[in-house]
Amino acid sequence: MNELTDTQKKIVELLCYDKQLSAKKIAEKLGLGSRSIEKNIKKLKTLGFLIRHGSPKNGYWEVTDCDTEEKNK
Repeated sequence: MNELTDTQKKIVELLCYDKQLSAKKIAEKLGLGSRSIEKNIKKLKTLGFLIRHGSPKNGYWEVTDCDTEEKNK
């Protein structure tokens, strides 16, 4: 878990609570650009923290470990 950046940890935390958030909505909540969020989501998918189910519009995210924040305290 220590390999995650603060932004990536925040993305995981947001998706644990709302699995249908889009990159655009995450960007708005975090005050970052959507492209930055997309890059971080890609990295999280590569690391195995996120799995996308369904289509881009109607799908949802599966977070493989929603206890990320607790483990890093």
